[in-house]
Amino acid sequence: MTRPSPVSVEAVIRRRVEREGWISFRAFMELALYHPTDGYYTRPEMVTGRRGDFSTSPDVAPAFGRRLAVQAAEIHQRLGGGSWRLVELGPGRGLLAADLLDGLACHAPESLAALEKMVLVEISPALRRVQHERLASWARRVPLVWSESLVDVPAAEGVVVANEFFDALPVHLVERRDGVVREVGVVASSSGELELAPGPEADEIVAELVETHALAPRDGDRAEVCAGLAEIFEHLSRILPRGGAVIVDYGLPAAILGDRAHREGTAVGYHRHRVVTDLLARPGRQDLTAHVNWDHLEAAAREAGFTVVGRTWQDRFLMALGLIEDLAAPGDGDEDPSATAERLAARALILPGGGGKRFEVVGLVRGLEGPWRGWSMG
Repeated sequence: MTRPSPVSVEAVIRRRVEREGWISFRAFMELALYHPTDGYYTRPEMVTGRRGDFSTSPDVAPAFGRRLAVQAAEIHQRLGGGSWRLVELGPGRGLLAADLLDGLACHAPESLAALEKMVLVEISPALRRVQHERLASWARRVPLVWSESLVDVPAAEGVVVANEFFDALPVHLVERRDGVVREVGVVASSSGELELAPGPEADEIVAELVETHALAPRDGDRAEVCAGLAEIFEHLSRILPRGGAVIVDYGLPAAILGDRAHREGTAVGYHRHRVVTDLLARPGRQDLTAHVNWDHLEAAAREAGFTVVGRTWQDRFLMALGLIEDLAAPGDGDEDPSATAERLAARALILPGGGGKRFEVVGLVRGLEGPWRGWSMG
């Protein structure tokens, strides 16, 4: 008996649009990225780096994760140096997880020895398989646990790391028309093409967030709202009764998101390392992302009981944690070619044209006092 061919996410979206007439952009984005079998992040062939549609800092150089481990170790020491847990949200191909563990082994072996377990929160079965394979050697030294959702993660002291996790959360797309904030969603045109179209007034939660952060202030302006942030931080506050969280992503303050330069919003697609302005092209076959609203994220974190330690550029964060040491060539000139390649790649993490001034790092804390080393350079 032959198995039926898996249904494409585009077919799922089209059937839903046909049935309902209009669906919110958030619903479209959630299906396109996270459909159980054919979403962008759940497909077996999903990769990052040169062969994928975009590169993350762990794709660029292992020094990113190894230096982030220095910050994790400092938080562990502030916790008293006892048993602790490390949690990563959206581990992708497992590169950052491996580099974090390598960094602890190199820079803070006492923290590695005290690590009770590492939890990887990953919705994609395909990526979980990749992570299992990449971390196989570490699984013999550190207990590794996978979870599909934050809901299933038990509470424990420790550190949470999220690299380019929040920019991929499904967002509501809104537009102000005649002073009213309306949802923008997806319909099918007369020729059958998917297209964006205005819909009903935004619900109370979304509308309140738009007004609170002064988004889409002029008629015709569009903006994105991540209404799921509050729930995520409620879960984070539950699983992290004491410890810290390090969030690395690209975003903007609300005041800039609401200025005239961002009247169309920030949501874009990525395909073969190119920015795609057609958000509905290739459902499930291109990444979709929107800039993080830092004011909204930090407000949601505070509401959930976190204290914001600081927000700084990635270059300053990594240099404060000792990245300069990774850039120095050996004095005798005798260096393994792979080590040379890693050292040169690490430079891209702090170059303005690379990730240095593209990504920012937010530090959150519960039950501890700052300041922390990663934010010592301002």
